Amino acid sequence: MRRAFVFLLVLALQGCAAQYFRDAGAPPAPAAVTLETWPHRDLWTGVVFNGDKIGFTRRTLRPAADGLWEIESEAAIRLRFLGVDKRVNLRALDRVRGDLTLASFRYEHEIDGSPLKVSGSADGRKLTLTVEATGSREQRTIDLSEPLYPSSAMSYLPVLRGLAVGRRARFAVLEGETQKLAEAEQEVIGWETSKLFDGPAFRLVTTLLGMETTTWISADGLPLLESAMNGVLISGLEDEAMARRYLVEASLNKRDSMVDFSLLRAGPLEAPRSALRMEIVLAGVPAGFELPSDGGQACRSSRCVVDRAAPLAQGDPARYLKATLAAPSNLQEIRDLAAKISSGGTETEKIARILAWMDENIAKEAIDSFTASDVLRERRAECQGHAYLFAALARASGIPARIVNGIVYSSEHGGFLYHTWNEAWIAGRGWQPVDATFGQPHADATHLKLIEGEQPGDLVPLVTLVGRIKVAW
Repeated sequence: MRRAFVFLLVLALQGCAAQYFRDAGAPPAPAAVTLETWPHRDLWTGVVFNGDKIGFTRRTLRPAADGLWEIESEAAIRLRFLGVDKRVNLRALDRVRGDLTLASFRYEHEIDGSPLKVSGSADGRKLTLTVEATGSREQRTIDLSEPLYPSSAMSYLPVLRGLAVGRRARFAVLEGETQKLAEAEQEVIGWETSKLFDGPAFRLVTTLLGMETTTWISADGLPLLESAMNGVLISGLEDEAMARRYLVEASLNKRDSMVDFSLLRAGPLEAPRSALRMEIVLAGVPAGFELPSDGGQACRSSRCVVDRAAPLAQGDPARYLKATLAAPSNLQEIRDLAAKISSGGTETEKIARILAWMDENIAKEAIDSFTASDVLRERRAECQGHAYLFAALARASGIPARIVNGIVYSSEHGGFLYHTWNEAWIAGRGWQPVDATFGQPHADATHLKLIEGEQPGDLVPLVTLVGRIKVAW
């Protein structure tokens, strides 16, 4: 298999793409390719994020029983975040029909030792889906109104349908990492040559879940190069040995690539943990993204005022007492712990006890988790894990709690970082922001909420923000 020197591609693709891709003239007629005649059955790629190699992917296409086909995928990512060596492993097996519509699937995710499994099937009329994590299990059934494809099929579909400049297609996709159905749109926009790969290739643009990905595909279906997030995320062909070398290279990389990419530089600010009112102006907010404005946060266009003296947000708290996959408040270990540390007293007193117990027993480390049970097992977590556990303990204590995501000021990094915290319902007052990571029963005014939600699919809107927006003032 051809090699692509992915370390050089980031420099090539950021800002100066026109210099590296040229029109190749008249494109060839669409090739007659089927799954039976597919020439590229096993593909390895290296992955670069923000200038650092962080992992590899592998994808295999093979025939299966009953006239079906299997698309087996693997991804291994290793990078540093807030000084911690993070490991992400993804495995997927999609069984598809001859037209690539989804028949069944099994996905296994592991992040920093925490597991998540997603499995199910689709018969053309409905999708059944089961999600399993530590201490949690959820089943869902979703009605289908159109053919459904796995996200792993997206690089095969345009080739099977015939690559031709100007050709567009829209189709429904199951995105395994977010367990979300979404509409994908693909358009072939050019026939180009480049010094970055051998021979001419079709330029294909795919839009899914708010992210735009550009792929250069040879006429017979070989994906030569892929670029996403405005050239920050790059994938290029490698052989197996070169792809797996990332383990050594990543272990030697000491740069916090994710922090460098996502940090919104601002400040310095004095005593940010004591801030009661703050005005934050963001630049680069994409059209269509509406900054939330409720309770102590008032936003107009890209200008927000966070005022902790303002009345709290109102709303119906009842549904935030229910156990969820991320916050399984119905588990006996969660209920027993909640009864031990927070029984009796007002909501404010219970919140203070939960925060005090977490501060004493849960280490603050950049370790990811899928559920509150993961956090209890590891006794350490990053901000999202702290929010999961607080929500579970609060709900088990009779306090409605929800999870929100946004940005918060960090003196250590000299700017705002993406962050997760909670809002807890205080009877007679409303939704009070609570930050279990900082031990704050009423979070400071540097917390700017961007979205609400605890499922992976709820976080998708952040894709349109990370790396694009800045704090203007």
